[in-house]
Amino acid sequence: MTIHFTDLIKQSGKPEIQVSKSTQGAAFRDKYVANSFSVHFVKLHVHPVTGVIRLKHMVSVADAGKIISEKTARSQMVGGAVGGIGMAMTEETLIDHRYGRYINANFVDYHVPVHADAPPMDVLFVNKADMIISPTGAKGIGEIALVGVAPAIINAIYNATGKRVRTLPVTPDQLIG
Repeated sequence: MTIHFTDLIKQSGKPEIQVSKSTQGAAFRDKYVANSFSVHFVKLHVHPVTGVIRLKHMVSVADAGKIISEKTARSQMVGGAVGGIGMAMTEETLIDHRYGRYINANFVDYHVPVHADAPPMDVLFVNKADMIISPTGAKGIGEIALVGVAPAIINAIYNATGKRVRTLPVTPDQLIG
């Protein structure tokens, strides 16, 4: 049965109605882990003379409970991986410190990854429903698709070159010499 608030107020004869609801959220979180998890693997080549990086293959694995739509979930993981490629290799905000303005505040000067920057990717899911956390057994993917990609690329560069890069984006001049 549905009743509108306006009808409820009229029936009660009072000028206002207060409704409160409490949950057991905090106790629930202490007992169970509700997070989704992911891991990313990157294979790349670094040219020994020029320092140019070529991504060859990526594998991303996510544990996000029951996957309701594999196509949508895969797209989220691929999109996050491309965002991570941008974070690690192309995107950089340049500021003119004299005036506090962005130097590259347009798509001509601010470089984002394009199709050619994305290597072949395998996306895998654990796909095990978590019925304790959600009635559907699903959990979110969102940021887990992105956050581990740049570190995976940086670690692959270290494994290929022995050079630990500590600033992003990675540029060839950081890898040569």
